[in-house]
Amino acid sequence: MVYVAGVYWPMPATGWDADHAAAMADVNFAGALRVLGEVVPGMVKRGRGHVLLTGSLTGYRGLPGSIGYTASKAGVMSLAECMACDLAGTGVKVQLANPGFIRTRLTDKNKFAMPFIMEPEQAAAIVLRHMKRGGFRRDFPRGFSLLFRLGRALPDALWTRLFAAKAG
Repeated sequence: MVYVAGVYWPMPATGWDADHAAAMADVNFAGALRVLGEVVPGMVKRGRGHVLLTGSLTGYRGLPGSIGYTASKAGVMSLAECMACDLAGTGVKVQLANPGFIRTRLTDKNKFAMPFIMEPEQAAAIVLRHMKRGGFRRDFPRGFSLLFRLGRALPDALWTRLFAAKAG
Protein backbone atom coordinates (compact mmCIF):
# COMPACT_ATOMS: atom_id res chain seq x y z
CA MET A 1 0.00 0.00 0.00
CA VAL A 2 1.35 3.40 -0.99
CA TYR A 3 -0.18 6.45 0.71
CA VAL A 4 0.65 9.49 -1.39
CA ALA A 5 -2.52 11.53 -0.92
CA GLY A 6 -2.06 15.16 -0.06
CA VAL A 7 -3.65 18.58 -0.17
CA TYR A 8 -1.99 21.94 0.36
CA TRP A 9 -2.77 25.61 0.58
CA PRO A 10 -0.03 28.12 1.44
CA MET A 11 -0.95 29.43 4.88
CA PRO A 12 0.98 31.52 7.39
CA ALA A 13 -0.24 31.65 10.98
CA THR A 14 -1.10 35.32 10.36
CA GLY A 15 -3.61 34.26 7.69
CA TRP A 16 -5.07 31.18 9.35
CA ASP A 17 -7.87 29.46 7.47
CA ALA A 18 -9.35 26.85 9.79
CA ASP A 19 -11.15 25.00 6.98
CA HIS A 20 -8.03 24.62 4.88
CA ALA A 21 -5.91 23.67 7.90
CA ALA A 22 -8.45 21.00 8.87
CA ALA A 23 -8.59 19.68 5.31
CA MET A 24 -4.81 19.32 5.22
CA ALA A 25 -4.81 17.50 8.55
CA ASP A 26 -7.68 15.29 7.41
CA VAL A 27 -6.29 14.24 4.03
CA ASN A 28 -2.56 14.26 4.74
CA PHE A 29 -2.57 12.67 8.20
CA ALA A 30 -5.98 11.43 9.38
CA GLY A 31 -6.64 9.92 5.95
CA ALA A 32 -3.49 7.83 6.34
CA LEU A 33 -4.70 6.68 9.77
CA ARG A 34 -8.06 5.61 8.36
CA VAL A 35 -6.60 3.73 5.39
CA LEU A 36 -3.94 2.04 7.50
CA GLY A 37 -6.59 0.98 10.01
CA GLU A 38 -8.28 -0.95 7.22
CA VAL A 39 -5.14 -2.41 5.64
CA VAL A 40 -2.53 -3.10 8.33
CA PRO A 41 -4.50 -5.59 10.47
CA GLY A 42 -4.91 -7.88 7.43
CA MET A 43 -1.22 -7.60 6.61
CA VAL A 44 -0.28 -8.50 10.18
CA LYS A 45 -2.67 -11.45 10.15
CA ARG A 46 -1.14 -12.74 6.88
CA GLY A 47 2.38 -12.13 8.16
CA ARG A 48 3.34 -10.06 5.14
CA GLY A 49 2.76 -6.67 3.60
CA HIS A 50 4.43 -3.49 2.43
CA VAL A 51 3.44 0.05 3.42
CA LEU A 52 5.02 3.22 2.06
CA LEU A 53 3.94 6.55 3.52
CA THR A 54 4.76 9.89 1.94
CA GLY A 55 5.94 12.62 4.28
CA SER A 56 7.79 15.75 3.19
CA LEU A 57 11.12 17.41 3.86
CA THR A 58 9.16 20.26 5.44
CA GLY A 59 8.01 17.82 8.12
CA TYR A 60 11.48 17.92 9.66
CA ARG A 61 11.26 21.52 10.82
CA GLY A 62 8.55 24.19 10.87
CA LEU A 63 8.74 26.66 8.00
CA PRO A 64 6.86 29.91 7.40
CA GLY A 65 3.68 29.86 5.38
CA SER A 66 2.96 26.16 5.74
CA ILE A 67 0.94 25.75 8.94
CA GLY A 68 -1.36 22.89 7.99
CA TYR A 69 0.89 21.13 5.52
CA THR A 70 4.06 20.97 7.61
CA ALA A 71 2.23 19.81 10.73
CA SER A 72 0.30 17.11 8.86
CA LYS A 73 3.42 15.76 7.12
CA ALA A 74 5.36 15.74 10.40
CA GLY A 75 2.54 13.60 11.76
CA VAL A 76 2.86 11.17 8.85
CA MET A 77 6.61 10.92 9.43
CA SER A 78 6.13 10.12 13.12
CA LEU A 79 3.38 7.65 12.27
CA ALA A 80 5.74 5.78 9.93
CA GLU A 81 8.45 5.67 12.61
CA CYS A 82 6.00 4.24 15.17
CA MET A 83 4.71 1.67 12.70
CA ALA A 84 8.22 0.55 11.76
CA CYS A 85 8.96 -0.15 15.43
CA ASP A 86 5.63 -1.84 16.15
CA LEU A 87 5.64 -3.98 13.00
CA ALA A 88 9.27 -5.12 13.13
CA GLY A 89 9.34 -8.88 12.95
CA THR A 90 5.73 -9.20 11.74
CA GLY A 91 6.53 -9.54 8.04
CA VAL A 92 5.05 -6.11 7.33
CA LYS A 93 7.62 -3.74 5.84
CA VAL A 94 7.16 -0.02 6.52
CA GLN A 95 8.89 2.68 4.53
CA LEU A 96 8.83 6.47 4.41
CA ALA A 97 9.54 8.77 1.46
CA ASN A 98 10.14 12.47 2.16
CA PRO A 99 10.32 14.48 -1.05
CA GLY A 100 11.18 18.12 -1.50
CA PHE A 101 9.33 20.17 -4.09
CA ILE A 102 7.57 18.18 -6.82
CA ARG A 103 5.97 20.06 -9.73
CA THR A 104 2.22 19.49 -9.23
CA ARG A 105 -0.97 21.51 -8.99
CA LEU A 106 -0.08 21.90 -5.29
CA THR A 107 3.31 23.52 -5.87
CA ASP A 108 1.73 25.67 -8.58
CA LYS A 109 0.13 27.57 -5.66
CA ASN A 110 3.51 28.73 -4.34
CA LYS A 111 4.69 32.24 -5.08
CA PHE A 112 8.26 31.65 -3.90
CA ALA A 113 11.33 30.02 -5.43
CA MET A 114 11.33 26.24 -5.00
CA PRO A 115 14.93 25.01 -5.05
CA PHE A 116 15.61 21.65 -6.69
CA ILE A 117 12.00 21.24 -7.85
CA MET A 118 11.53 17.83 -9.47
CA GLU A 119 9.18 16.47 -12.09
CA PRO A 120 6.65 13.88 -10.86
CA GLU A 121 8.25 11.15 -12.98
CA GLN A 122 11.65 11.75 -11.34
CA ALA A 123 10.11 11.54 -7.88
CA ALA A 124 8.16 8.39 -8.74
CA ALA A 125 11.34 6.69 -9.99
CA ILE A 126 13.13 7.52 -6.71
CA VAL A 127 10.24 6.15 -4.65
CA LEU A 128 10.07 2.94 -6.70
CA ARG A 129 13.83 2.39 -6.28
CA HIS A 130 13.44 2.97 -2.54
CA MET A 131 10.66 0.40 -2.36
CA LYS A 132 12.77 -2.18 -4.21
CA ARG A 133 16.05 -1.53 -2.36
CA GLY A 134 14.70 -1.44 1.14
CA GLY A 135 15.67 0.68 4.08
CA PHE A 136 13.21 2.71 6.07
CA ARG A 137 13.58 6.36 5.00
CA ARG A 138 14.38 8.08 1.72
CA ASP A 139 14.73 11.86 1.73
CA PHE A 140 15.17 13.53 -1.66
CA PRO A 141 16.64 15.29 -3.46
CA ARG A 142 19.67 14.32 -1.37
CA GLY A 143 21.51 17.65 -1.24
CA PHE A 144 18.40 19.65 -0.47
CA SER A 145 17.33 17.15 2.18
CA LEU A 146 20.54 17.80 4.14
CA LEU A 147 19.36 21.34 4.87
CA PHE A 148 16.22 19.99 6.54
CA ARG A 149 17.84 17.09 8.39
CA LEU A 150 20.71 19.21 9.70
CA GLY A 151 18.24 21.97 10.57
CA ARG A 152 16.87 19.72 13.31
CA ALA A 153 20.20 20.12 15.14
CA LEU A 154 20.06 23.92 15.12
CA PRO A 155 18.92 25.68 18.28
CA ASP A 156 15.26 26.71 18.05
CA ALA A 157 16.04 30.42 18.43
CA LEU A 158 18.52 30.32 15.54
CA TRP A 159 16.11 28.40 13.28
CA THR A 160 13.37 30.94 13.99
CA ARG A 161 15.71 33.87 13.30
CA LEU A 162 16.80 32.34 10.00
CA PHE A 163 13.28 31.80 8.73
CA ALA A 164 11.14 34.42 10.50
CA ALA A 165 12.23 37.18 8.12
CA LYS A 166 10.96 35.08 5.23
CA ALA A 167 7.43 34.90 6.60
CA GLY A 168 4.92 36.75 4.43
